[in-house]
Amino acid sequence: MRRAGLNLSAALTAMIGGLDAGAASAQEAAPQPQPSRSASPAHQTPGDRDVSSYPASFFADQRPNTAADMVSRLPGFTLDTGGNVRGFAGAAGNVLINGQRPTAKSDDLNSILTRIPATLVDHIDVIRGGAPGIDMQGKAVIANVVLKKTSGFSGVAAVAPIWIEDGRVIIQYRAEGTWVNGDTRTELGLLGGTYVDDGTGPGPHVLRNGAGAITDSSYQQARAGGLTNALTGAWQAPVAGGKFRANFQLQDQTYVGTFTDNFVHAGRQYEKDDQDKTNGELGLHWDRPLNDKTSLELLGLQQLSHMGFSSIFDTVSEADFFGLRTTGGESIARAVLHRTQSDTLSIEGGGEFAYNWVNTHTVFLQNGANVPLPAANVHVDEKRGEVFTTATWRPTPKFTVEAGVRVEDSTIESTGDVVLTKTLIFPKPRVLFTWAPSSDDQVRLRIEREVGQLDFNSFVASSSLNGSGVFTGNPNLNPSQDWAFEAAYEHHFWGKGAIVLTARHLILKDVIDRAPITSGGSTFDSPANIGGGTENDFIASFSLPLDRFHIPGGMLTGLGTWRFSRVTDPTTGQIREISGQHQLDGELHFTQDLPAWKLNWGIDTFRGWTEHYYRFNEIDTNKLGTFDVIWAEYKARRDLSYRVEIDNAGRRGFVLNRDEYSGLRTPGALPSQIDNVERNFGIEIKFRVRKTFG
Repeated sequence: MRRAGLNLSAALTAMIGGLDAGAASAQEAAPQPQPSRSASPAHQTPGDRDVSSYPASFFADQRPNTAADMVSRLPGFTLDTGGNVRGFAGAAGNVLINGQRPTAKSDDLNSILTRIPATLVDHIDVIRGGAPGIDMQGKAVIANVVLKKTSGFSGVAAVAPIWIEDGRVIIQYRAEGTWVNGDTRTELGLLGGTYVDDGTGPGPHVLRNGAGAITDSSYQQARAGGLTNALTGAWQAPVAGGKFRANFQLQDQTYVGTFTDNFVHAGRQYEKDDQDKTNGELGLHWDRPLNDKTSLELLGLQQLSHMGFSSIFDTVSEADFFGLRTTGGESIARAVLHRTQSDTLSIEGGGEFAYNWVNTHTVFLQNGANVPLPAANVHVDEKRGEVFTTATWRPTPKFTVEAGVRVEDSTIESTGDVVLTKTLIFPKPRVLFTWAPSSDDQVRLRIEREVGQLDFNSFVASSSLNGSGVFTGNPNLNPSQDWAFEAAYEHHFWGKGAIVLTARHLILKDVIDRAPITSGGSTFDSPANIGGGTENDFIASFSLPLDRFHIPGGMLTGLGTWRFSRVTDPTTGQIREISGQHQLDGELHFTQDLPAWKLNWGIDTFRGWTEHYYRFNEIDTNKLGTFDVIWAEYKARRDLSYRVEIDNAGRRGFVLNRDEYSGLRTPGALPSQIDNVERNFGIEIKFRVRKTFG
């Protein structure tokens, strides 16, 4: 079950997606040297085959509202928003703004791009395979959004009422402004409203025995949602010979979910989940040139969060309560020295220090009796240091090499119910070879040792009392590691067309999955390192202009990712896939720009997926149907637009199936019970009005 309230950043991003525009830019650092540009849709000079530049005119027929709209139309480019994980380097996305990465983590990259009006974008450069003087953030492909120099005030106000098929009406809003006076810039924004969890909805709930015969049934009523608000701001000005920027974000979100069954035999069962989460972030960034070849970049980041969660589960014979309170934070300091040695060689090096901590307090009661949980009350902190260096060399106009190494040293300590101290050291070499035989073709080869970022949520207990029960935390996790071998081929055609094919082989170590843990005579499911394995990924994306097929202004884009992993199940010893992994994800988007009618419209389709979680006494299978969106946007004036959107037009369903075993799973054994529930959320109809100022 996808609970919107359990991930504040993701829920907020999903909620405000329909509002989609703002006035505050996220970053305006010193622009990097840019290749020359022409009036053609995308231009590459013979010496800059790794850099394609797309001027604002390239997007004119689309009449975009925001930088996010423009990035979504870049041929062959797929947005990677990064991850909300420990440290700064590991959370990088693949978009820069004026040559710099936004100094933020909880404020995701898509939201930042959404707050940049399209009218402020001068052009977007796409750098493939690396280029001297460009910080690639460890990515093979980067988009650099370059902003215009502006002055005065600009702002936006947007409101979106949303009608839900079950009769609910919710309202979402956005109001933002930017004040520019010379090199000084001030930004302020407020957004939020009510939201619903589209992973809920009514549907049949059926229990079967191992032979498949129905033993009980109900029609479950599941409904969830809440209220969320966020305040963002930034100030930028010249300081000490460089450019200084401070940005902040404050978020608060409540969530309430209720799940009610009236079984034929077992009677009434009721679960209610409540959550209130607040978090804040402050980012500081300063950079300045030291001479004509060298520049220094310093940044600091502070995050603090507090979350309270409770869940009750009542039946005719049982009353359970689960409570969790967590507080945590992250502090980061980072310094990078950039040097452009020549037009063909650049070097950078630096270091990062991060301190992460989390306090957890957990209680679990069954019929009023306390049930001890492993790692119920713990304090975990991590001190992590990293040094790194990277060199980018272009020996010929067709060939680029980017090579570097990072070395990470971290100490993790846990006190309370689990007392431990351990030190981890990981060298992380990386090399990327890029060959561009023509201006339309590029081949990329990458070899890298990757180290996953520990998710502190894995250290914390969680619950689904009306489902799989209580899951314990595990402070003794090691980060997952792999050796990655990747090859990619990219081809551009017809001005706006592109196809990108990628194949990747991973040799896995210390995979984080699920395993049993015993405490006080009871066995619980827990995250754990389960050993090594392999994974093969195949990714295909394309952008196909449809003008040649007599659909003027039409564009068809698609993305598909296939994953095949092999690990050893810690309970049965059998080979299986990694828990929670989707074997196939896919999406298809059709858009048509009709500038003569001031209209854009489109259809978006997101393929459904299936995921399995292999727990010690059950196998959970979640199936989400295909999600379809039909939309149209009318730009009445340059400063006024209206958008109508039908979400979940195909009424996808969400199926949760649990094969439960009366003890440890064994190969070939039949489950003792099969618990299957189907939820049908229904259609959403959104209407948005957006007005810009200045």
